[in-house]
Amino acid sequence: MRSQVRQPQMPERIMLFRQRPPLAIAPQPQVEEVMALVVQPSTTKNVPARSAARLRATAERQRNIARIPIVNGPLVTYDEDIYSCTQPKVVALTYDDGPYQYTDQLLNILKSYGFKATFFMTGNNLHKGPIDETAPYPAIIKRMVAEGHQVASHTWSHYSLSNIPSAVRKDQMVKNERAIANIIGKYPTYMRPPYSQCNAQSGCEADMKALGYHRVYFDLDTQDYLNPTTIQNSKDIVKQMLGAVGANADYLSIQHDLVQQSVTNLTSYYFDLIKAKGWKGVTAGECLGDPPANWYRTPGGATTQVSSANNVGASGTSSTTSKTFSTTPRLNVATPAAGPCVVQAGSFCGTVTPFSTQKECQTSAAQCYQSSLACKKEAVQRAMLEFWF
Repeated sequence: MRSQVRQPQMPERIMLFRQRPPLAIAPQPQVEEVMALVVQPSTTKNVPARSAARLRATAERQRNIARIPIVNGPLVTYDEDIYSCTQPKVVALTYDDGPYQYTDQLLNILKSYGFKATFFMTGNNLHKGPIDETAPYPAIIKRMVAEGHQVASHTWSHYSLSNIPSAVRKDQMVKNERAIANIIGKYPTYMRPPYSQCNAQSGCEADMKALGYHRVYFDLDTQDYLNPTTIQNSKDIVKQMLGAVGANADYLSIQHDLVQQSVTNLTSYYFDLIKAKGWKGVTAGECLGDPPANWYRTPGGATTQVSSANNVGASGTSSTTSKTFSTTPRLNVATPAAGPCVVQAGSFCGTVTPFSTQKECQTSAAQCYQSSLACKKEAVQRAMLEFWF
């Protein structure tokens, strides 16, 4: 018997992982839970029952506001998923899951390079607190807009939009846009589905169009979320991808401003490569030729009606651009076969879901990441057991 209790000494790489909040899928909510998270103010904390009822009615009215497609300049599709840019010699720099404690530092780096970015923000993920009520997030978001960056939505709680009911899905978007409007006075018109999950079968695509959102994915995944302590892997990815295309190509890239090494290490390296290629870092809106006025809508404001048949889509082109939106992978990727473990620790076996389209590939990658987290969790538990027993 030990005379005193002492903390187990974990391997350094495991301790580093444990110090960072995991990017795990949040539990899927019940409809009544999200209906309680109504939109103005952004939280119902300490709200009396009658006031909460009025707020629920406000949320219902906001969901039902007519969201008329915006049309000024090139038309960006509301019907098709967006994977690539229409403008040459650019990288659309996009950051998911923030704002977070490293976002202000990222804004400093962007400013030093003269680059712009799109921030697909969650409203209250990873226990950071509501973005419109928790310092320093309102100031950071105002700074984004003041310095020419684009604010966009990544939902309120980072749920998989294909796996929740329509009412919950809409509230996830409405609550986030209301919180954003509480800070900057306008709603975003661009969104990125968490885990790349927003399919037609679930009704998600129709819901996003009804709410007036462009669905933006990516064709360059830096995989920073998979490499929080091995960011050299992400450096190798961006170097390889930029070197694999010609001078007039483009990329729509994804990073995460909650991954410290992505902000403090990968970003400057990545930006140097972009500059060396003679390209520039821009927002998703700019890379699609969309004027900044179209990146937002004013709450309750009206815009010009446009037929969805005129939108630039996978098979159409804008009158001011010559390139089509791509909905197919830029590179040929072998479809994996289900079966053998791709990550394993003890009794845990993680597999890769087979895919045949780019969206399925991105969803499979997100699921693979969840398997990696489970694998690491198993490894931590085994290390603790081995220490004590």
